[in-house]
Amino acid sequence: MTYHPQAVPLSPVDERLIAEAARFGEAVLRPNGERWDRDRIQPAAELRDAIARFTPTAIPEERGGAGANASTMARIYEELSRHDLGFTCALAVHSNVTVAVSLTPNAPLRDRFLPGLLSGKAIGAFLLTEPEAGSDATAIRSTALRAGDEWVLDGAKAWVTNGANADVLAVFAQTEPGSGAKGIAGFLFDARTPGVSFSPMLDLIGSHAMGTTDAAFAGAKIPGDSVGFAPGEAFKAGMYAINVARIGVAAMCNGALRGALDTATAYAAARTSFGKPIIAHQGLQWILAEAATALEASRALTFQAARLLDAGEDPTLLAAHAKKFATKTAFDGISECMRALGGNGLKREYGLARQLAAARVTECMDGTGEIQNVVIGRALQA
Repeated sequence: MTYHPQAVPLSPVDERLIAEAARFGEAVLRPNGERWDRDRIQPAAELRDAIARFTPTAIPEERGGAGANASTMARIYEELSRHDLGFTCALAVHSNVTVAVSLTPNAPLRDRFLPGLLSGKAIGAFLLTEPEAGSDATAIRSTALRAGDEWVLDGAKAWVTNGANADVLAVFAQTEPGSGAKGIAGFLFDARTPGVSFSPMLDLIGSHAMGTTDAAFAGAKIPGDSVGFAPGEAFKAGMYAINVARIGVAAMCNGALRGALDTATAYAAARTSFGKPIIAHQGLQWILAEAATALEASRALTFQAARLLDAGEDPTLLAAHAKKFATKTAFDGISECMRALGGNGLKREYGLARQLAAARVTECMDGTGEIQNVVIGRALQA
């Protein structure tokens, strides 16, 4: 059985790309997600394939993309996340790096990296968070100091999605220590630069397909023309990227819950107790009905935020609402769907425990629920 949500995007979407995502999810993610997570690997070949298919979606045609919109990308993420939320997060981070590269005013840098990021020959990673600077991004300590025709980077980054297989790094570093946001610049360079190192993949509760690592810079020298976004502009560009990411995370969480409802309703229709399918018992119906209502509300909120992005309007507030609501809705809803399977919900073969762990991971990405409340709270005072 398949649950068919009623909330729909508020902007026109490319149904062909969405259908392709549904096919890819069914053919590639569904049969492999458990193995990737159990074996703690990031499937680089499959990620590169997904990049070539879906990352061009929201890139303008004149930059080599498909020229679609954020609403289409949200639906793509939703279809993929029905089967594997962690894998889709890896794709989304790469795609956000690609969007940033397409927007840089540094044309030679854009032309150097964009083709590989669009084709999947290169996997991108976004390095903003640090061991001592998470929620307060203005407090980053990694430095990039000018030395002749080069920049020299020193410092550490944490929670680097795609760090396990990254080819291109989008790194935010302080060019004027003590200057806060105005001194932060955004750099684009090769991940194999001497002086750049990555930890082994972090041993998390789930989402190992994200290939998450820590990273360090020790006197890493990069070309002087590696500045994608100059000091004074980089922080604003980074915050824009986080808004895009929050909408993407919301869409992915919606997809994960939708997949869980598919699993739960199919199981409940096939299993009988007291002479009838267990889905015919009102107690179970109501559990799943509550999850379905929350999913509809979450999708509607996510599509509202995506519509603002498509219209070129500021999505900050709605992105915060959507990200906060969707992550909690997914975690709670998947947990309830597991109840429909009884003890079987704990088995890996059904995928629900993996998706539940991945939903918990998303709560920590791109600002926790508390950080979203900061954004929302500020708006209440305006």
